[in-house]
Amino acid sequence: MSGSTISISNERMWKMFTLVTGVLIVPLVGWVWNTNVAVAQIQNDLQDAEGTIVVLGQKVEESDVNAKAIISMKKDIEYMKETLDRVERIVVDKQR
Repeated sequence: MSGSTISISNERMWKMFTLVTGVLIVPLVGWVWNTNVAVAQIQNDLQDAEGTIVVLGQKVEESDVNAKAIISMKKDIEYMKETLDRVERIVVDKQR
């Protein structure tokens, strides 16, 4: 009878062990799955952000070129105004 008591005791211990591990492992698997999904979403967001940063960098470079072109045009306009003023003075002086 003691042999059957030992096997029942071992059987109960095994059942308790599997129950405890099941109670611990199943939630942990769910947590790991959710964490993995969250990490994948963060990686996707990071890739999108990197793409946006590249586009913004290109736009900044373009705006620098445009700003330099605007400054150059402004200087050209000022030069043209000065030249027209000189021409006007010459014409007015010759008419007198």
